[in-house]
Amino acid sequence: MTSPSSNLPHRSPAQAKAEAATASSQTSRQSYLLAMLTLGMLAAFAVLASNASGQAPKYEVLEVEELIDKNVTTIERRTRMFLTMDDISSVPANEMAVFGRFYGQYIPAKITQPDALHEINDIMAPAYNVTTRAMRSPTAGTNRAMNWLYQGMKRVAMGNYQPPARVNAITFISRLARPAGQRGGVPQPYPFVGEDMKQIYMDESAPDGVRAAALQGLERYARYTPIARFDEGMLAEIKQAMEALLASDPPSGRDPLAHAFLQRYAVSILTYISEDASIGKQFVSISTNDAQPNLIGLHSAAALAGLPGKLTAADVKTNEVLQKWAGRVLKSFKSEIDRLERMEKKMTSQSQPSPPESFLKQTELATQPNRRMAGMDMMNMDAGYDEMMGGMDGSMMEMEDQMDPMSMMMGMGMGMGMRSLEKPQPPEVVATRKKLNFALQQIVLGLTGKPDAITDPESLPNPQEAAGLLAATPPGEMESVKAWVSAMIDVQTALNDKSVGTAREFSKKLTEQIETLTALAEGKSVTKKATTDQPFFLGAPEENADPQPPADDSAAPAADAGLEALMNN
Repeated sequence: MTSPSSNLPHRSPAQAKAEAATASSQTSRQSYLLAMLTLGMLAAFAVLASNASGQAPKYEVLEVEELIDKNVTTIERRTRMFLTMDDISSVPANEMAVFGRFYGQYIPAKITQPDALHEINDIMAPAYNVTTRAMRSPTAGTNRAMNWLYQGMKRVAMGNYQPPARVNAITFISRLARPAGQRGGVPQPYPFVGEDMKQIYMDESAPDGVRAAALQGLERYARYTPIARFDEGMLAEIKQAMEALLASDPPSGRDPLAHAFLQRYAVSILTYISEDASIGKQFVSISTNDAQPNLIGLHSAAALAGLPGKLTAADVKTNEVLQKWAGRVLKSFKSEIDRLERMEKKMTSQSQPSPPESFLKQTELATQPNRRMAGMDMMNMDAGYDEMMGGMDGSMMEMEDQMDPMSMMMGMGMGMGMRSLEKPQPPEVVATRKKLNFALQQIVLGLTGKPDAITDPESLPNPQEAAGLLAATPPGEMESVKAWVSAMIDVQTALNDKSVGTAREFSKKLTEQIETLTALAEGKSVTKKATTDQPFFLGAPEENADPQPPADDSAAPAADAGLEALMNN
């Protein structure tokens, strides 16, 4: 997508608490990256849709009111006061009319302009400001502004306008929600949001980017809307459409990875709206299908944690599934090794020869011993130390905060031993480590149904108490599962070894894990490594940006009742 943590439904409070406890700054950055990926994919879909044919399609363009366009800064300033008003009856009629045209006509018309693509984010900013205010502190002003915006944006979302404009209009509508009914709750989307998203997605003549935006909006609607509030007919239509998407092959002109990206939303939606665990068999089938890319395969594995019920031993064969999942991890490792090697070759081929000056003979003055340097002038050493410390990355500074004085001395080489310090990590290494850790996180979530770290294979819960794949594991197979987990702990420990400081060393470290992963993928036993430094695994994948569980079935605030009626007029 958005954003981020696969926050799957049907979690217990204890599971939610565990997830919060194990969250880290790394996973929050993953949320951000995933959110950017989602927006990037939607933009790519929109661009491809615009250029799919040799002849550019003809899109409608709404007329922009010139008077408002010339005075937009003044009008925006006046609307800020309007949005804070609980009583709008005192607003002059002519001023109210201007506000209505600004929100209901000007903003929707502006984003349809062919020459306004580069400023769509700025144009939409006042609209998103309204939705934020309406959910945090709703007033009569925000309710009326949302009504105007909805009517205008719906026209763009449903009409024949340029895809970027429709995508933005759809994204805006998907965020319309009631304020949380209770402290700590989450806003619940209005019923018409789900209907609009469904209608746009079902239109097969719409560009891929537009349908992808509607699918994302439908996933958000399903995540935050209790099943009891779904219309039965609508629920059946959505299930049928999502199952059809999962079973489909990429249509002509759509990249397989783009198709898998869309199918991820279908998996999430089915997880939210299913009322039994039978859908889990389909997720297992997808996750173990070698023809399916990891993008959908690993997501389907993690989705097992969100099933409303438990898988049974009759549904799956645990050892066979684990072999296939190890194969997916192996595929991810090989792909990243190949990427690092290609990057290394590219950097080597682009390297420049040494400058001619480097071959000149050093002068006598430059080669004479420097007394101050030989004496290690303390002021210069202190300055150099400060410069060195200032250049350290955050991870090293955090590590030093946790070290006691004796450890610090040993780490600096002043004691009898040497402590292995973390080396600065190149960006390509950081990116690869995040990607592979995320793959392992999804596997752990699918295996145990929980984001809790596995500190020891012996700490795995009993199948009767477990969720995910473990719930379907016969007691007699638990020993083989523990051996599989133990081997994966070794793989993860090597992956997160930050004593390697170059992409070449890191690639070599990853290559050393190929033998273990290959054996696991073939169902063979693996010899336990001598040491294990890390649990398997801290945190949980953040597929969706919102960390909250689905909203409960609490009633909407009474003050909000009029807004829904206004929007449906």
